[in-house]
Amino acid sequence: MDFETKLYSAGIPLAATVHIPGWKWNPEGAVKVPDGDAFSGAKYPMVVFCHGGSRHRNDGFGRFAEVLAGYGIASIRFDFRGCGEQAHRRYALLSASEMPYDAKCAIDFCESLPFVDRARIGMTGVSMGGIMTVRMAGGGEDRIKSAVTMSAVATVLKGRSGHHFGQENYERIESTLREDARISAATGPSRIVNRISLMGRQGPEVADANVLDELTVPGNNGYISLEGFRDGNKRNAAKYARNVRCPMFVVHGEEDGLVPVQDAYDIFNALPADNPNKRIKIYPGVGHNIPIDRNRETVFKDIADWFVETL
Repeated sequence: MDFETKLYSAGIPLAATVHIPGWKWNPEGAVKVPDGDAFSGAKYPMVVFCHGGSRHRNDGFGRFAEVLAGYGIASIRFDFRGCGEQAHRRYALLSASEMPYDAKCAIDFCESLPFVDRARIGMTGVSMGGIMTVRMAGGGEDRIKSAVTMSAVATVLKGRSGHHFGQENYERIESTLREDARISAATGPSRIVNRISLMGRQGPEVADANVLDELTVPGNNGYISLEGFRDGNKRNAAKYARNVRCPMFVVHGEEDGLVPVQDAYDIFNALPADNPNKRIKIYPGVGHNIPIDRNRETVFKDIADWFVETL
């Protein structure tokens, strides 16, 4: 059963949803109690969900929460700052500088909940959230007992020949970002752009669909500040993977049209050789945004099994 709440990161409210296995509303609707009995002080393992860039907490994670609940695992999904319907400073998505602190505060919040087993907290995320998961697990957040990364970019800036935006767009993007940095430093806020158009890999119809998605799907961001792009270029999952000591499951879709499958292998191969509990799986027929993919149930089940084994 879900309940809506908020957690706070540097005093900024972030909308969040907690899912607890086997709970239901009592007749008064004031508190939650387990099905069939009063709350007995049971403690559940807890998984923190990290959504993708420019997306939101309910982007397929509601179903994911139901699957985990069937295994007796609680979960929390939250909107990173700049994301979601209630976003603080929308479109300023500082995924390298600010969002890791949001993820840390989500763990802090989990530890405040009386039904959470603090020794059994896991994390998973897709795309940007997948990078975030690796960063947290390999960046000194030792409260994460087990982690699963989905569809994550290994290194955002790989040099001109390997840039994920395409070699032909590298110089144009870098020039645009440098110019905006100079102007915004002297005059104020960074310019906000269509996040697909800047990449230049897809045609105008894709960019238009991206904006339409923002207008019709509450919480999605069709735009992002150029400051957000500059900040995002600092993300390096492969770097943090070298320090991951907890169990790590690397998941990727074979049909991912945004992040090459090789990135999954780069992250997996960067994991410490002496980490005995690591796994990688590439899923045929699965695309980039796994939590809303038509074949997501198979992936969800495998991840649930992983958390049962490692949390």
